Amino acid sequence: MYYFITFAIIQLHPMKIRKIHIQEYKIFKDFEIDLTSNGEPLNIIVVAGINGSGKTTLFDFTYNFIEKEKYLEDKFNYIECEALNVETNEIEFIEFRRYPEFEVEYDLDSKVFIPSYLNAVKYIKAYQNDTKNSKNVIIRYIDKLIYEEDLKSSQAYARVQKILNKIFEGFDLQVEFETLDKYRNVYFKSNTSKKIGLDDLSTGEKELITKAFSLYLANINNSLILIDEPESSLHPNWQNRILKIYEDFAKENNNQIIIATHSPHIIASAKKESLRLLVKRGDKIEVVSDFDGSYGYEVQRVLLEIMNLESLRIPGINEKIELLFDFVHKNQYNSNKFLNLQNELEELLGRNDKDLMMLRLEIARRKKENEKNK
Repeated sequence: MYYFITFAIIQLHPMKIRKIHIQEYKIFKDFEIDLTSNGEPLNIIVVAGINGSGKTTLFDFTYNFIEKEKYLEDKFNYIECEALNVETNEIEFIEFRRYPEFEVEYDLDSKVFIPSYLNAVKYIKAYQNDTKNSKNVIIRYIDKLIYEEDLKSSQAYARVQKILNKIFEGFDLQVEFETLDKYRNVYFKSNTSKKIGLDDLSTGEKELITKAFSLYLANINNSLILIDEPESSLHPNWQNRILKIYEDFAKENNNQIIIATHSPHIIASAKKESLRLLVKRGDKIEVVSDFDGSYGYEVQRVLLEIMNLESLRIPGINEKIELLFDFVHKNQYNSNKFLNLQNELEELLGRNDKDLMMLRLEIARRKKENEKNK
């Protein structure tokens, strides 16, 4: 058994994954995912799929393989990469293998920079709102402005707010950066001028501040960043916009960001070449990447055409609507069973529900036809 990960090393240390192949790990068997477009590694990739399709498992594997130098025991690991030749300034192919004792062998014909695997990967897990880390990032950034750029405190705070405004333009955030007090506590200000600590932000605001905002202030670059379910706690209006935040960050800082998501809003924000859908087929997980489109799709189109949802309704309601149409197709729309079920759904969904309106139109059409045939 073996695993290999293919990288493209663009500068000295940065790496961008080209391909991950997992021979056998948990739910993955002979699994392969290509993260390139037209032969080039993508800056941003959106990995979608239903629960149980392996998104988080894929992230755990990738993080542990690169950052923790696993896997594992007697299993053979193989990595293909491209690296910058510092003599010719050209990208070159190299390969090296990690054996159970974690000794590294590599095949090199010329002087190249071998990427450092330690500290090369940042893994932001779902529902992981690390306010302590975010606070430290904000403090370090303010200290840098004050002690290295010789700004006054008020000027440093204004700079932080300017960055906040730039990143989240269009989000209609209800908080602004306020101050760093003498006890080194970070405070924001609500639209009612109330002072709010990081831990007291709303869950959605906390999601944005502790993840996206902290990445920008931390000046993370030349890295692989794994973000699991960035839609957590975000209103759909924010879900529509969050991918662009990470996309810009990846491009500006030479990062590669891989996002795992259930959100149709995020999927509709992704270019089709960046989208990978994990699907369960028998006992295997496979990757779908050949899409006619995705970017700008309406949510219902994403759910039906990309995520293959059978219906936009909850199962019980959908079954009752199908039963009503079945009554109509059999011309049984005057029966008590039909009328009772129709009244029940109109009470639940309202008479203006599109399916119930279509149902009434179909009944009217059939009545008209029946009158003609008399």
